[in-house]
Amino acid sequence: MDISANLPGRGYGRVRIREGIIDGIDRMGPERAGEPYLAPGLIDIQLNGFAGVDFSAPNLEPEQLIAMLPELWRTGLVAFCPTLITNSVEALSRNFRVLEQARRLDARFALAVPCYHLEGPYLSPGPSHGAHDPHWMHPPDWEEFCRLQQAAGGRIGIVTIAPELPGACEFIRRAAEQGVIVSIGHTDGGPRDVHQAVLAGARLSTHLGNGCPQQIDRHANPIWAQLAAGELAASIICDTFHLPEDLVRVVARMKGIERTILITDATHVATLPPGRYSLVGVPIELLPGGKVVRVDGNCLAGSAVTMNRAVAVFRQYTGLALAEALAAAATAPARLLARPQLCAELAPGERANLILFRPEPDALAIDRLWLGGEVLHANTADGLSS
Repeated sequence: MDISANLPGRGYGRVRIREGIIDGIDRMGPERAGEPYLAPGLIDIQLNGFAGVDFSAPNLEPEQLIAMLPELWRTGLVAFCPTLITNSVEALSRNFRVLEQARRLDARFALAVPCYHLEGPYLSPGPSHGAHDPHWMHPPDWEEFCRLQQAAGGRIGIVTIAPELPGACEFIRRAAEQGVIVSIGHTDGGPRDVHQAVLAGARLSTHLGNGCPQQIDRHANPIWAQLAAGELAASIICDTFHLPEDLVRVVARMKGIERTILITDATHVATLPPGRYSLVGVPIELLPGGKVVRVDGNCLAGSAVTMNRAVAVFRQYTGLALAEALAAAATAPARLLARPQLCAELAPGERANLILFRPEPDALAIDRLWLGGEVLHANTADGLSS
């Protein structure tokens, strides 16, 4: 199979695909006006739910996860890390087992899910807890984590923790030794806690600029420390609500495009109508403008943004070229996760997890999506056949 299209930052070209793998790329000249673009599919390392399916719901079933996939494909997402948030150990274990059941039931789900993300319960119960329930929070417990990892089939690939909690650094060292990416998030700690976590092996910041107290010291605070730490990649939410334009620009400049990672942090309310919902027992509301908040008004509660929309917002905020904005939603997360089933760039040997799209002001309009060379979404309204 050959696909001819504009290749972001590289002109017009033909991508040759053989047995689900990119076999070669032929450059055919400058970009052609009006033609769609071909790029690696988008990857979300922090997705809490989508289209009515809450990954932390007590009644989650594998069939729901599989049925949700086409909704994600329409947004250009070829891979995601299902994220379970702060809950009881029993509830977390149950839903990790459900995720494993979905993998066994559907090969496409297994291919689209490189690993899982555990966000909590090892978070700060203080002002930074956000929409997480402090009742279930406690210091990191390695034996408990191993039980969760067993329920998850060894596929917890990212764990977010607050580095100031007792035992955090030892936990980070052990997790890093096991190949788990440790991320700093929902922290009330200070620079020293961040520096110690980095020395112990932390390599990521979870939704940097969020999950921290509303009021912090102007100099001695965890945001500056994480920005300054060259070892840390930074994940950010670009939905026009979580971060101001200036901070998005600062993160992109400090981390560089190779260590800036777009996430949605979307919950099950994404694509649903405005109204009141629940997130692990916490009442939340999706407002008409797309903002998701706790009903008590204390803070945001995840997002309802899609990744194809987040790329457009990121590009508007930073002024970056299309190729660079796409890299933050595909190349950077793929290289962080380092899983062979992912596509990090248009290059021979990479898996053909691709999107054909048209950049519009508010979002990438996805015309077609391939996962392992198989067409899983085609927008026939744009003259494409499946």
